[in-house]
Formats: sequence, structure tokens, C-alpha cells
Amino acid sequence: MDLSKLASGLLQGAEEIVRSDEACLDTAKTAEEAARYLARNLDERKELVDLEHEGYTLFDALSLSWTRLAQSFDPSQAASNDTKGWASEDSRIQLASALGKLERNLIAGIQPFQDIAEQHEEAIRALIFNITTFVRIEDERFFTLHAILAQLLCNLISPSSGQAGADRLADKYLRLYLSGGRNEDIIIRLLDSRDSKTNNATLHLLNNVVRGDRNRLQLLLSDIGVRWLAKILNRMDEWVEAQNGLFELGASIFNQMIDHSLHPKLFDLLSDPGEVITPSQTVLLKILDSHLSSSRSSAPSPSPHIFLIGLFHNLARYSKISIDSKADDPRLPKVFEGLILVTEGLSAVGLAVQSRKDQHRPSEGLEGDAELAWNMKDVEGGVVKPSIELLRSLDTFFPRLNPRVQSQSTGATIMPISDDLKPFSNLKRNIVQLLGILTFEDTLVGDQVREAEGIQLILGMTEIDENNPYLREHALLCVRNLMLNNPANQAIVSQMNPVGVLSPENGELLPVPDKMKKK
Repeated sequence: MDLSKLASGLLQGAEEIVRSDEACLDTAKTAEEAARYLARNLDERKELVDLEHEGYTLFDALSLSWTRLAQSFDPSQAASNDTKGWASEDSRIQLASALGKLERNLIAGIQPFQDIAEQHEEAIRALIFNITTFVRIEDERFFTLHAILAQLLCNLISPSSGQAGADRLADKYLRLYLSGGRNEDIIIRLLDSRDSKTNNATLHLLNNVVRGDRNRLQLLLSDIGVRWLAKILNRMDEWVEAQNGLFELGASIFNQMIDHSLHPKLFDLLSDPGEVITPSQTVLLKILDSHLSSSRSSAPSPSPHIFLIGLFHNLARYSKISIDSKADDPRLPKVFEGLILVTEGLSAVGLAVQSRKDQHRPSEGLEGDAELAWNMKDVEGGVVKPSIELLRSLDTFFPRLNPRVQSQSTGATIMPISDDLKPFSNLKRNIVQLLGILTFEDTLVGDQVREAEGIQLILGMTEIDENNPYLREHALLCVRNLMLNNPANQAIVSQMNPVGVLSPENGELLPVPDKMKKK
């Protein structure tokens, strides 16, 4: 494969090529063939382009081509472009796509090639800007070109290795794209694309430039960076349904932020004064919940997850006020969803702390996850009493459904909750599960539950409830933990008049045996 002829042709007639449909298509064909050859023979790339050779190289030729192509697609120069006699738009798209594939394959992972190709990053950026206008970003004719140029940009600025200096371009251009200039922020425009290949390349670019580098991850917490991250988060539900790998790529960025304890600040930056919790915050909680459930190591100290306690307080307070008001509140489902995610995250931390104790690992003291667990149990700022208060309101809001029990007065069966609320009925179960974890081998937490009059409430949840699968099982475990080694809690139960006995087989409420009746 001889690339010198292609380079010579581009150098001598870059502008003429862009003005002729025939020349565009002929050059595109040659570049396509070269791109395919490079893809099959990656180890020959350094031999095909001799950077030591005196005179112009293929990269110089590409610089001229990218500059002319960017000019030809400039929407702000539409009037003058019409008089310049550019080739048809379709022909220029084919030419740009072929040259993009060629250079994308040529520079991938070769730092000297990346360094010299940097000379036309500005032209490539200008071309991306010009073909991602409001109209062109939705024009399917441009989709392939969007993806190819995003891949080219990714290969151009991504660190080629872990060696010192290999991340120079990543650092330089991430800062440039985040600088706030309209023409510089091409990432936000690429993220607007509905083409999965363009999304894939853009997410790869972001992953590559921030991977393992806390400083560059912190750059994403700037105003522009948060806009990028919010846009990604707001598309995660769409991507998880598509099962095209985009969800995993997006989640990787946020998992890196969690690994570097940057997620509390990001969560705060994603807030909206007019919302209790924003959609992007909810998705971030989903990723954090998954991260906490799968993590085998303790968080650093001070625990970066401590913000979950304050968030629980805010969401629980809002929910209780809304429920008690009995007013229609369209925000409540989203608040419930946030609470479910927060309680799952806190439960995951509590279980992890207990698991490490059970495995006789060295004590963490009050550091990391253990610190968070201790704060959850705090009398004043913890989650125990707010959980009981919210649980009491939820017990009315989400009626229980036991098909074996009917109203004694009317004979009417308790109706199930509406379909739009059913996904959130598990919130009761999650709260009881969290209380069960916190009360395990901790009588002080059990005392808090008793003082909040929560024992009777949780006992009532040991009855079967088809609206809340596994609520009964978690309630039974919680009651067990509340009673163990806690005479004061046991006394509460001994003073209660039993109304029935739960069948161990199916949870049915059976009559009280004579021997259990109080005399």
C-alpha cells in the first residue's frame, strides 16, 4: 500500500477535489481502500508514513483537506459557499467519511502520529461543529460521518499508553472543550445525536480521557462538564433498554467518579432549586446503588456516601408531609423512587459492614463504611426515627392486601393499590429491611425504635401483604432483632393483647389458642 500518491493528490488539489463530485468520489474510494488496508495491517502503519522524510507528509495533506471540508460545510457562510461551487453535499460527506476512516485507523495508539495530527484538530473540530447543527444532527445522511469523526477525535486525543506525557493531548483538549467557548464545546453537540455509533464513540472518548485521572475527572464538575454528565444520565434509561453497550459505557464514567469520591459533589451540582430530586440525580443514585452492592472494599474515610443520610432526611420529610396532606402530588412517585434507591444504598453499606465483622476482618474503627453505619444509628442525625415516622405514614398510604382476610364489618376485601403506585410500594419493605440491618445485635437502635413507638408498627407488618412481597419476612427478622437481649422491647410485646397467630406456612391470621389468651 502506497499512501504517497494519495498524499500528493490531496496536497496539490485539496480545494479542487472538494469542488468536484467526481474528484470527491474518486479520492473517497482511494481513501476507503487505504483505510481497510490499515485496519488489516496495523503493524505496518509506521512504515507507511515516514515522519523523518523531508517534505510534506500525509498528515499535511489531511490538514488541507479538513480545512477545506470544514469551510464547505460552514452554515454561517451558506450564501458565499453557494458561489464557490463546492461539490454536492453527499459527495463531500463521502469524502470526509473516507478520510476520517483513514486517519482514524492510522493514528490509533501511536503517539508520534497523534502528536503530528494535532495540527489539524482545530479543523476537525470545526467540521464537527458545522455538521452538528440543529438540522444536521438529525439528518441521517450525516450519521455515519458524525460517528467517524467522533472516533477520529477519540483516537487523536486519547492517551496512547500509561507512560509520562502520553496524556498531554487528553489534558489539553479536555480543558479546551470545557472552556465555555461555543465553537469549542463539540461534546455536547455529539451527545445530542440519536445515532448509537456516534454516542458510542463520544462515550469512549470521555472514558479514555478521564480514566484513572482524578484531576481530569474533577474537570467534569465544571458547569460545562456537568451539562455533559446530565445529558448522559438523562439518556441512561433509554440506553439500558436498547442493550447496545451505551449504558455500560456511560456508567463507567460515573463509576470512576464514585471510585474517586466525586459523586457527592456531582449529585449536588445536578440539583434544581425547583425540584425535590431531579431525574439525573435519580439515575446517579441507581449507579451508586449498583456500585455499593457490588463493591467488596470499604469506602475511604471520611465516608463519601455520608450525603445519603441527609438526602434520606430530605426525601422522607417531603414524603411524610405530602402523604399526610392527602393532596395529589405529581412529584411524590419520583421522591419515592429516590427513597427506594437511598434505602437500598444504605442497606448495602450496613450489610457490608456486618459481613466484614462476620468474616473477622480487622476492625475499621469508625472509618469508611463503618463510619456511615454509625451515623445511620445516631440518635439525633440518624435514620431510625425518621424511618419509623415515614413508615407510619406509608402504612396508611399503601394499604395491605391479604386475600385471606376480609373486613369483619363489611365483608369487603381490601383493594390493591393503583398500578401507577405499585412500583413504589416496596418502599415499606426497604425501610423495614434497613431497620432490620441496623437493629442487628444493637439494642441501642432497638431502644430508638421503641421510643418512636415503632415496635407495634413493625409487628403489624408481619402479616402477609400481597402488595409488598417479602415485607413480612423482613418484618419478622426486624422483630427478632428488636426482641433479642432487649427486655424493655420484650415487655412491650408481653403487654399486648394477641389478636391472632400467624400461620408459618402461608401467613394467614389464625385464632389465638386458649393457652395464649390472657386470663
